[in-house]
Amino acid sequence: MPDGFAVDVAVDGLAAPTMVAFDDEGRMLIAESGYGGGGPPKVTRIETNGIRTVLVEGDAFGDQLPVTAVAVHDSQVFVVHAGTVSTIGDDATLNPVVTGLPGLGDHQANQIVFHDDWMYLAIGTMTNSAVVGTDNAVFGWLEDPDKRQLHDVPCEDILLADQVFEADDPLGEGRGRVTTSAYAAFGDTGTAGSTVPGDVRCNGAILRARPDGSDLEVFAWGFRNPYGLEVGPDGGLYATVHGFDARGERPIEDAWDCLYRVEANGWYGFPDFACDTPVTDPRFKPVDKPQPRFLWAEHPTDSPPAPIARFDPHAASNGFAFAPSDDWGQPTDAFISLFGDFTPATGTVDRPVGVEVVRVDTTSGEITRFLANENSGAASTHTAGGLEHPSDVTFGPDGAMYVTDWGIANITLDGLKLESNTGVVWRVSGGPDGTVVPGGISLLYTLLATLLLAALTIWLLRGEVPRPSLTFGLLAGSVAALVMGAAAMLVSTLALNLPWYAPPRVFATMVMGRTAVANVLEFVWPPFLVGLLVVLVLGALLGAAFTLIVRTDQGWRRVLGGVFYGVTVWGVLQYALLPPLFPLVAEKGFPPFWYGVAFAVYGLTLGVIAALSPSARQRIPAVTSG
Repeated sequence: MPDGFAVDVAVDGLAAPTMVAFDDEGRMLIAESGYGGGGPPKVTRIETNGIRTVLVEGDAFGDQLPVTAVAVHDSQVFVVHAGTVSTIGDDATLNPVVTGLPGLGDHQANQIVFHDDWMYLAIGTMTNSAVVGTDNAVFGWLEDPDKRQLHDVPCEDILLADQVFEADDPLGEGRGRVTTSAYAAFGDTGTAGSTVPGDVRCNGAILRARPDGSDLEVFAWGFRNPYGLEVGPDGGLYATVHGFDARGERPIEDAWDCLYRVEANGWYGFPDFACDTPVTDPRFKPVDKPQPRFLWAEHPTDSPPAPIARFDPHAASNGFAFAPSDDWGQPTDAFISLFGDFTPATGTVDRPVGVEVVRVDTTSGEITRFLANENSGAASTHTAGGLEHPSDVTFGPDGAMYVTDWGIANITLDGLKLESNTGVVWRVSGGPDGTVVPGGISLLYTLLATLLLAALTIWLLRGEVPRPSLTFGLLAGSVAALVMGAAAMLVSTLALNLPWYAPPRVFATMVMGRTAVANVLEFVWPPFLVGLLVVLVLGALLGAAFTLIVRTDQGWRRVLGGVFYGVTVWGVLQYALLPPLFPLVAEKGFPPFWYGVAFAVYGLTLGVIAALSPSARQRIPAVTSG
């Protein structure tokens, strides 16, 4: 943070919270999405004494989940959930205001704002790039029989170009390869030049209606996933927009996230422009995939509006708020939460991006960091306290900034999964510099524990006998590396619900960079073999280093010393070497616990081999009774 600010926890133990708002009495309202196993969906009010009151939860939302936004207008609490806008009654019930919005796909109806007796609502797209495909099965909704006819809907009539796509059938219906096209249900093919009818309840748009839900109309369209929505100091409407991902049958790589001042009746380029740049630009070509082409035969304009600012691809620009006073900067300064990337599920990056709050000068587009972890990426990848996935920024009636944070999230074959009730609302306020961050000192504890393990390793392996040869160490380390690799692939499948071949490909990024994990759901030989080679070389070198400290001939001490050695190596790699040198390995592979387990298996195998070697005259003692 800049000097003069402090951060602490306002509320914790939340179920993947998306945003907060404040009612007329200054009480905080929290939209807890309940997404991905994060906990039950609800809207929670924090009373002035700190007690939590649940206004509505669980089954009241029906199948219209997740909960994405909460707002207050004329003393009435509004909640956005999937494709519905409702008000909350005094009896913990929901009263629908706008229904039937397309919010049951990859993205939903997002944030809501009131201005000049209008209610403005940001609506995301059903898919990544207007084509329903295998990635939507990974996200879960395509496998639901009740949702298989869903697809993107334009706001106005459009003409299709000659674009069809082939995909493996993920539904297990024996169809093999399936042909599909844009703006159609999976497996349906449109005809070049055919017209897709528009509808006011469309995707990728900012809609508006009266607060009672009447007079619904399109304000602007052609966005991929407009998320944050605010009225600026000039009375204009501003929105953050998520860019394309490199996934599905029409992957688009390196697409920026953008901030716009939204003009009425504007078309902003989806699905054929990333911000204001056509997807036919070479920068958007994914690794080993074809160059994206236009889906539309005609566009409303060849030059969609330019954004105010562009953010790093996959940074995920989410909710934001303008500076409320001089204490926070100019009125035109917007504080924007960057949720963070999910490499490799959504695309690839050289190093983690996002997981921070940035300040954007909306008059110049200049972006500066405001609130961020000391290490890149989510705090949990470093076993430290701090930001995980900031989703929104709000200023409270007390003048403090409140940052909503989803909590700990992991990518699996079944999509994004959250650890239950790890969400947080952070409070940033003026005052003495400093932080009160839960678990923030745990990184120090981890480093101290690593030093202690190193000392125990040396103590266990001390002795007077000649150490094993370097050749022995190289061979033993190679064998132990193979065992560690097999264990990692087993953990990947059984414990983390990831492809078995994912761990070697993550290690391959040390040589191949981000291309090693491109299209990670597909088995590809080169990065897999490169990853195995990296693991073997690393294991052999660590085995050679192990021989330099082995001077005991007692088998049990070699085994236990090997385990401690493996965990010590993990600590040094995880917290000292990998983050600055190979951040994709440290932060986009296993969670730290499972990396530690993998290296413990390596150390155990190394220790057992050393214990069974001729230089260990005393074998591991047998367990006896009596």
